Parts: sequence; C-alpha cells; structure tokens
Amino acid sequence: MRIASFGRSIFVLQWIFAVLLPLFVFIGRGFVGAELGWMAVLGFVYGIFVIALLLLPPLLGLLDPIARRARSVRLIYAIAMIVQWVGLLVVGLTIPDSSDAGPLAPAVSVWTGLPIDIATTVFTAATLVATASWFVTLSTAVAGILRGRREERE
Repeated sequence: MRIASFGRSIFVLQWIFAVLLPLFVFIGRGFVGAELGWMAVLGFVYGIFVIALLLLPPLLGLLDPIARRARSVRLIYAIAMIVQWVGLLVVGLTIPDSSDAGPLAPAVSVWTGLPIDIATTVFTAATLVATASWFVTLSTAVAGILRGRREERE
C-alpha cells in the first residue's frame, strides 16, 4: 500500500470535512436552497454521532507509523475518502426532509425541479456509496496500521 502523492492534503482535509460535511448534510443545505424540516432537528441529535464516526478512520490513521511519519495517507485510503466526501455532498443536496405540513424539497429539487421521488432515490444511492466508502477507509486505516508496524519491524 503506497503513500498517496496528494495524501498530505487529504491528511489535513479529512479532519475539516469530518465536521463540516455532517453540518452541511443536516443544516447547511438550507444555505443552498433546501427547505429545512425535521431532518435539521434530528441533525442536532445524530450529528455528533456522525461526526464521531467520520473521525474514527483519521484517528486510526494516526496509528499508521509510515503514513504518520510522511504526514500523509495511503493511496486507497485517500481515494475512498474522496469518494466518501462526494457521497456526503450528494447526500446533503438530495436528502429528503419533511415538516408537519408535509414533504419539503431538497436543494437539487429546488434548483432543477427534479421530483422528490427521484431525489430520494439519488439520496439512497449516495448514502450507500458514502457508507461503503466509510467502511473502506476504516478497513484501510486498520490495514495500514498492521502493515506499517510490520514494515517498521523489517
């Protein structure tokens, strides 16, 4: 597992985006045209949990001696992290929301007139991509720890 040439920027951005992207998904999407409802309220409860989960792979990555010494990340980890960020951005733009008065339009529906049903389908796919890439970053961080310690011994 090689160290990514662009890994230093990923190393820094992963800490920033682990906090900013959940804030965007739950609250910040209102700044780009989405109507906010109960999902914004739930964001206050679950947002801390999501931030903690997104910070877990970077924290584990600090235990990788090779990557930590290079102040970078491994290539597969970097690619999975970028995919995760794109997935979370799409989630924020397409997340369905509702209020006591009924369903509210996500940002992509406000911008383009896309039906809420299609936006919900895109939201579901983006959520699956972001979740799968989180598992890849987590497993790659653990693999980097094991491999880094083995390479350090040799």
